[in-house]
Amino acid sequence: MLYACHCSDCQKQSASAFGLSLIVASADLEFTRGADQLRCWQTHADDGSAKPCHFCPRCGTRLYHGNLDADDSVSVKGGTLDQTGDLEPVAHIWLRSAQPWIEIDRARYACFDTEPDDRDELMRRWRARGK
Repeated sequence: MLYACHCSDCQKQSASAFGLSLIVASADLEFTRGADQLRCWQTHADDGSAKPCHFCPRCGTRLYHGNLDADDSVSVKGGTLDQTGDLEPVAHIWLRSAQPWIEIDRARYACFDTEPDDRDELMRRWRARGK
């Protein structure tokens, strides 16, 4: 499931107006090379919980958030994938932090001023697309 996050952390991390987060089952994420070289640091979510951030030490690009060993799913940074042409988010979140020039088609996407209380709606939208 893919969404665009407009929070200030994602703006800074992506060096852009928003970040793309692709939610993937931990068991389904496989690196074809370089996994042994990844590094991790932790930040904290608004609720105070720790969020592990995995990145490439050579270029500094953040690749995913979460813990492959412990979490059911992780958030892969969509812009890091080799092929991004088919990626279209089902939602835009943290719109209260969005850049003022961003215009979102609210009829096409689920929109949230902050973090959605329940991501089930987003998952249903994603599955309805046949992804």
